Amino acid sequence: MTARPHLYADHNATTPLRPAAWAAMARALEEGGNPSSVHGPGRVARAPLEAAREAVAAALDARPDSVVFTSGATEGLHLAMESARAMGFVPGLVGAAEHDAVWAYAGVLFP
Repeated sequence: MTARPHLYADHNATTPLRPAAWAAMARALEEGGNPSSVHGPGRVARAPLEAAREAVAAALDARPDSVVFTSGATEGLHLAMESARAMGFVPGLVGAAEHDAVWAYAGVLFP
């Protein structure tokens, strides 16, 4: 009997990392340093972060200074929604399956 392939379908909880992303993260953790610091270890830690920012910008045909990395969905959605609000956009419809941050933006505390 052949084993069935594993299908992970709970991407709302977390998405498994690709091996290349795992390796990049491990290298960054081994290197240490605060990428926001101006001392040597901070500059070393910042280099791969800026390289990633440039790669994402190139893939999106955007300026690197317009690429913002966030820690996860809630922070990213908050940034997007606040940016939309600043431009005068107010959502008319919010789907039932939206993230809680989208519901909060729309002014609904509990969907």
